[in-house]
Amino acid sequence: MDQATYIKERVDGQINWFSNKSSKSKKNYITFRVIVIVLSVSIPFATGYVDEENIGKYIALAIGAAGVLIAALEGIESLLKYQENWVQYRVAAEALQREKMLFHTKAGNYSSSTAPFRDFVVRVEQILGDENNRWQEYQTNKGEDGGEAQA
Repeated sequence: MDQATYIKERVDGQINWFSNKSSKSKKNYITFRVIVIVLSVSIPFATGYVDEENIGKYIALAIGAAGVLIAALEGIESLLKYQENWVQYRVAAEALQREKMLFHTKAGNYSSSTAPFRDFVVRVEQILGDENNRWQEYQTNKGEDGGEAQA
């Protein structure tokens, strides 16, 4: 595989994958947190209206539903680990971007390398290998904490 193909297909492809996964995880995390916060602060407010005659029973039902929804959202977020994935994917994307920039500018380890492309491939594959090892470790341990592995 030549240099341009490797960078386009492997490096840029992985950067895009990690960036997209990071963005989705961030969006999911923030969405879940906002919903939980809004529901949490609405419960004390709504309890003041429970004693009203006609709508009291509906408000009590809504308060119970809000509590159940909060517990469900917290459980889902804990299981799917949106915040952790957001950060981990962003770190991997940034590490690949940094390595690509150092390679293109012949900076860092590439400034004195006799085989910069080979060194670049080794470093990129090391970053990807480390990420894969973290994923495998997570897969191995998922049964212990009830979590689900990330893809």
